[in-house]
Amino acid sequence: MSADAKEIQTTATRRYRGQPVSELRNERGQRLREAAIHLIGREGYANVPIDRLCGEAHIATRHFYEHFSSREQMLAALADEFVDQALAVISETALENPQNDPVTTAIETACAFARYCMNHPDHARLALIETVGVSRAMEQHRRQIIHRFAERVETIALGLVSSGILREGDYRMTAIALVGGTNELMVEWLSGATEQSAGQMERHVASFFRALLTGGRMLE
Repeated sequence: MSADAKEIQTTATRRYRGQPVSELRNERGQRLREAAIHLIGREGYANVPIDRLCGEAHIATRHFYEHFSSREQMLAALADEFVDQALAVISETALENPQNDPVTTAIETACAFARYCMNHPDHARLALIETVGVSRAMEQHRRQIIHRFAERVETIALGLVSSGILREGDYRMTAIALVGGTNELMVEWLSGATEQSAGQMERHVASFFRALLTGGRMLE
């Protein structure tokens, strides 16, 4: 066994007060993640410094850097986590009822995203609101997030083309527009700028997508 391998094995099996160090590190990381989502989602990224995060997570400030290189890198990582989870929900919804017609499936996946945002408001605010205006690098990262969602919407649109529901065409820009529109609907609700209930917002999203599909049918 090489010296590096021995060091990795020693670190993995090292214990502190009877608990493996790696397990303690994972627990600290989980507490930090939960504290960040809670505080940033409710108070805003600009108002939550590292020492505040660590105090909320009950960890020493030095332990922050076991998991993230900076506060901004943490924000990007947690936003990516939100995207991964939301896309997983969208995929699961698309597969739940294979007997549904493609239009119903498309609308249900859009509503599934809206429900996920409204059921996880702190994490959604972090990803959809608090990533705006942080830095040029974060703006580039935010655009990557939008493109990830747009790619999924474009895939759904191409499925509708295959089913004869939408005409042949390039749906990339349409997908970006749809993601942007849905994002703004969610931001409106998450920021408390509307008195609409979660159910009403979900119906707005459904109407938004249904209008697009109806328009798509009418195109020559």
